[in-house]
Amino acid sequence: MKPIRLHLDAHAHVYPFHDVPRLLLAALDHMPRVAPTDLRVLCLAERADCSFFQALAQDEIRLPGDRWRIAAWDPAGGVKIRHLPDHRDLWILAGRQIVSSERIEVCSLFSDEPIEDGQPAREIVRAILAAGGLPALDWAPGKWLFGRGRLVRELVAEFPPAQLALVDTSLRPLGWPAPRLYRAARRQGRVVLAGSDPLPFAGEEDLAGSYRCTLSLPGLEDPARLVAPLKAALAAGHLAIDFAGRRGSPLAVLRRLRRNAQEKRKP
Repeated sequence: MKPIRLHLDAHAHVYPFHDVPRLLLAALDHMPRVAPTDLRVLCLAERADCSFFQALAQDEIRLPGDRWRIAAWDPAGGVKIRHLPDHRDLWILAGRQIVSSERIEVCSLFSDEPIEDGQPAREIVRAILAAGGLPALDWAPGKWLFGRGRLVRELVAEFPPAQLALVDTSLRPLGWPAPRLYRAARRQGRVVLAGSDPLPFAGEEDLAGSYRCTLSLPGLEDPARLVAPLKAALAAGHLAIDFAGRRGSPLAVLRRLRRNAQEKRKP
């Protein structure tokens, strides 16, 4: 079977107040389909107060039936949605985001198993592995510096590449150099992914798929089963992964962060 190209937004959020059809269309529009076999994929990073994947999988979210249809259900943690007017497909994969007691974010890729916030990061990584997910540390402003930066480096040293990934996000402004840890991780065979990381306020759904990575997988034996082969490929490491899309200017990122802070202060 011929390899397939996969466009993956590895850190996507769908908050309850987001316009879901608008978000899905944004992801489709941002992620190209160079060949008919290309796949577009959003991997969720849902907070404890979000349950979009479960609602979607259980048919509790009613998308406009004349425009959207669920085309496949992967019991390992994926739903493929089809935009009927142009027959474009989008995979949405389960995933969780957990905030550790040290205030870094640890994501659980490919698993929707709830894991309690506020635990030490090492315990969260172990809990994700026990739940069958792939742990990932996502970059966020200030959270990889000083004491927390030392913790991130320690986690990378303690957990092998097959058990811990890294995720760059759109919150790293243009001109901000990539952490040196990325280069070291790639040398180890550890995957470094990229994701859009929409913030929790209305309008951010337009960012879905805007910052992502591109990689190739062997052809799928079953086109309705994506999660297991993707997880196996990422855990195996040494994949050729290219970042694609765009990150914002320093001013644009600052505006997003300021708006997020303002929204948090609202009663």
